[in-house]
Amino acid sequence: MVQIEAALELKNVSYVFHDRKGITDVSLQVRRGEIYMLYGGHNAGKTLLLQVLTGAVIPQTGTIKLFGNSDYLQEKRRIGYVPQKPYSLGKMSVSDMLHYFALSYGVLEKEFDKALDLNLTEKKAVCHLPFFMQKKISIGIALLGKPDMIILDDPFHGLDSQECEYLLSTLSSLNEERNMTIMLTGQDYEPASRIVKKYGILADGRLKVELTPDQINQECSRCIKIRTPQVARAITILQSDFPQYEVLGDDVIRVFCPVSYSAEINAKLVSSGIEVCEIGIAGMNPQSFLSALTEVKL
Repeated sequence: MVQIEAALELKNVSYVFHDRKGITDVSLQVRRGEIYMLYGGHNAGKTLLLQVLTGAVIPQTGTIKLFGNSDYLQEKRRIGYVPQKPYSLGKMSVSDMLHYFALSYGVLEKEFDKALDLNLTEKKAVCHLPFFMQKKISIGIALLGKPDMIILDDPFHGLDSQECEYLLSTLSSLNEERNMTIMLTGQDYEPASRIVKKYGILADGRLKVELTPDQINQECSRCIKIRTPQVARAITILQSDFPQYEVLGDDVIRVFCPVSYSAEINAKLVSSGIEVCEIGIAGMNPQSFLSALTEVKL
């Protein structure tokens, strides 16, 4: 069996601020040619993790390998980065900005990547162009030097459906035609689901679980639905062993865990004096499922 080279490997990576926020003990692997999504909400730790990956922040503990090299700073030129907020430098035009970054990166080639069909004759300042055009320019900057991997921070934010289609088509082409490894962040499941091959679910600075699309579909087709008039007490009893749950109305709890635990959950509630009116298998859509996984229970 041929083993696919890892483009990115993190083992027990942490960077925690004085207020104890940050990322803690993150371990993951992105294979060469894979499209991977870091899925998480606000304050999940996505931006900090990207800063670590691009070398802007040095982790306090843990190790990172890029393309098999444990000195990942030597390899970071092989990564193109697209920030959530597009690049904008003064009144630079498209051509001027691309040339500026090409010089900054030490890229000598005169032709820029044609994957995005950028209008290099546009004289208007980039900051005055439509948002999606600014986004395309930022992707063009990330592709300078023909990187082996590209990282995009929340790429679908602020785009309409047609713009999302264009971006998806571009990323698919880069992945299929050049075997480019792609990492996305965000919480826009629907557009991302059309190209992503693996999800890392990030919440409160920790990687909670990694899931393939098949695993997500399987989990969404089954969760445990409990009907009880004592919802508050039931949550108190369940949350230590089954922390991923959602309250639906005044008398329904949906617990996200393998359905094989239904008998154990029922016994746990009944033995604690909770009236269980109904317990059974239910499903939900993937967006709701992933959102529930990223919720931090206080």
